[in-house]
Amino acid sequence: MKNNPTTDLPGWGEMPKRPGLYLSLSHGRDFPQQILKKQGFAGPKIGPLLYMKTLYAQLVTLRFANLRDAKRFFPDATLVVNTLDVVEGTLVFGDKCYGNWDVCFIAEEFCLRR
Repeated sequence: MKNNPTTDLPGWGEMPKRPGLYLSLSHGRDFPQQILKKQGFAGPKIGPLLYMKTLYAQLVTLRFANLRDAKRFFPDATLVVNTLDVVEGTLVFGDKCYGNWDVCFIAEEFCLRR
């Protein structure tokens, strides 16, 4: 399944609208072997999630609370559980590769209200 993130996703340095567990992507590049002079570009914060797990450092599984949230990040999703591949040490999301990813909990008091 190809994932195509939308443009309204909370970025790495931004706070999301809702509290919860997020996968925050950074050090982005267009392909795994791309040589970067700096740290690369920031990616989105994916969530809120119920859980995230990594299988043998090759596959990252994300479990959303509902299908609406899953579809925000994985428009073709039919399930609340979706996966991301790890390719040559980078996590692939939206046809981009990220060399750094963090799991963080965003408390309600830090969320953006719009």
